[in-house]
Amino acid sequence: MQGSELPISNIYEGSPSVESSLLLQRVRYCKYCHAHVKGFDHHCPAFGNCIGQNNHFLFMILLAGFIIAESCYILSASQITTASRTLDSDGQKVVWTVALATSTMVFSILQVLWQAAFLAWHIYCVCFNIRTDEWMHWKKYPEFQHITHSQLGETGTTRYRNPYDKGIWQNLKEFIEAKG
Repeated sequence: MQGSELPISNIYEGSPSVESSLLLQRVRYCKYCHAHVKGFDHHCPAFGNCIGQNNHFLFMILLAGFIIAESCYILSASQITTASRTLDSDGQKVVWTVALATSTMVFSILQVLWQAAFLAWHIYCVCFNIRTDEWMHWKKYPEFQHITHSQLGETGTTRYRNPYDKGIWQNLKEFIEAKG
């Protein structure tokens, strides 16, 4: 079993009591892993694994670690670029060092930009107790739909509502304490 997968043999589809209990646990199906995952957030193609309740916190720590490591590299590469503008022992500029440091620094900057946005997104989701999959596909999950009727006989409007949001502090507490 990978990450936070649940064996399919433990899930009996079609039974109303099981379906409602799965909804309460927020178990979702990953079409890439072909598994039901408790607290499913998304499938991570970089790791070839689902991110769910059992590993979401670790995923965010890993993402923060990448951002820190790449930021340190950017600082180091900028120092190398600055220092390499001086002449070497033959009186020549060290062009290849500057080119290598600059190109890898640009790549790292691009990495940090999307990873910081991705981490900010996940922090937002944790604060409001919503999963990436639920936010993207809320119209297919009935618990996120609130139908309002403006007047009798008119078609109702479906609006988003989050039944899992318990306030930022309680959501953060539950996320940190999640044991799977």
